[in-house]
Amino acid sequence: MHENFYKLMNRLSNPAKVASNLDWKRFSGATLLSLNIHRNRIGIAVASHPALGDGCHELEPLRFADDHITIDKNCLERFRNIIDQYKVCGVVVSWPLQHETGRMGAACGRVLYALEEIVDKTAGGEDNLLSTARPLCLWDSGHILPKQKNNPDLNVDSFGRCAQYGKSSTKKEHFASKEQYHEDELTVVQQVWNDFAKQHWPDVFKARSQKVKVTPQVKTQSLSTYAKKRAPMGSLVQMSSR
Repeated sequence: MHENFYKLMNRLSNPAKVASNLDWKRFSGATLLSLNIHRNRIGIAVASHPALGDGCHELEPLRFADDHITIDKNCLERFRNIIDQYKVCGVVVSWPLQHETGRMGAACGRVLYALEEIVDKTAGGEDNLLSTARPLCLWDSGHILPKQKNNPDLNVDSFGRCAQYGKSSTKKEHFASKEQYHEDELTVVQQVWNDFAKQHWPDVFKARSQKVKVTPQVKTQSLSTYAKKRAPMGSLVQMSSR
């Protein structure tokens, strides 16, 4: 197990490298694969470069009946087919940190477990999801770490101390199983891609937001004015004499 963990750590890349790989290959039809790993399913989406305007396409997720992730031959075959069909050049995996503490809870453990299983059951071929030729990164779509750093009350030091831990909560009810251990249930796979794309290609999204749809102005006129324009000269004399 430790061997698979170290192999996985060696294959993780910086998110900027994943985005750069798509920049180089965007005109060849390449896409990025987004994964959102839950306790009973894996959300899957593919997207080309946002400058092409094709959008994000969510695929049928991988589902697990026993609420336990099982990476078998069918799962690996599904990933290989997606890689070949959509020319996947990089992988973005949701990294569900705990919203309140910024720590790696059970949801992050499931992500690592699933990726380690893929490392353990695949070879080093080009069709492998975790191939070195296909960079993979973990993405914090909730921006939990920046919020922790910017807020002094939420900042955790090297000893694990945080000022927030000494304050009483205003919540009347606290469900630890929902709020800490299932952070992955709060996001969807398209949200992971949209946030990743907005952070790495802000100019593309800024240009889209600045486009103003110009609608032709239709001049309204009264019925009598319209009738005068359409009526012959003789009828106009009759209308004016009335």
